[in-house]
Amino acid sequence: MKKKFAAAALMLSMCACLVACGDKKDDKTSDSGNNTSAATEAGTEAGTEAATEEAATEAAAGVNIASTETWGDYTVGIPEGWEFKKGDVFDENDTKYCSVKKSSFSYFDFKMETEDIQKQQYEYNKKTYTNEQTDVSATYGDIAWTGFQYSDGYGGYGFEAYATANGKPVRVSCAGFKFDSAEAQAVLGSLVIK
Repeated sequence: MKKKFAAAALMLSMCACLVACGDKKDDKTSDSGNNTSAATEAGTEAGTEAATEEAATEAAAGVNIASTETWGDYTVGIPEGWEFKKGDVFDENDTKYCSVKKSSFSYFDFKMETEDIQKQQYEYNKKTYTNEQTDVSATYGDIAWTGFQYSDGYGGYGFEAYATANGKPVRVSCAGFKFDSAEAQAVLGSLVIK
């Protein structure tokens, strides 16, 4: 019994180490978008918009959108090798929720909530995920997002952002990517809300 317990503990610690190490490929793509900060420092609104669009085009170019899925009011691009999940854990048929997933630890969860619920959830998450927290905002596709980015403390990142598209409040919870990463720009840039 002790040997089985020790083996299980060893396996869990090895898995934890692998998760903590992160994927270096994601770190390389996560640093794109530095052009946006240079334009912001220049202080010109036109420069900021041009730099953001240029950075989004350059960064998103590294992610191949292989297909498009429609679920409820969402239409979103799915990168090659990723999966689309309808609904949420409580109801797979709920058209207010969907996910674009690279893995169990790298994903974008989209939620259509009332403005009150959206605000409550966003504020709760902002108080919860405080490690290296920074405010973020950008327009990807036709949707202007506002939110915050955070670090998991092990070299990984995530973010929470909200927007109103076609008069509907939308929130995205992301794990595994920076807000200005190629993956975020490709997935958020492909999102269309009916």
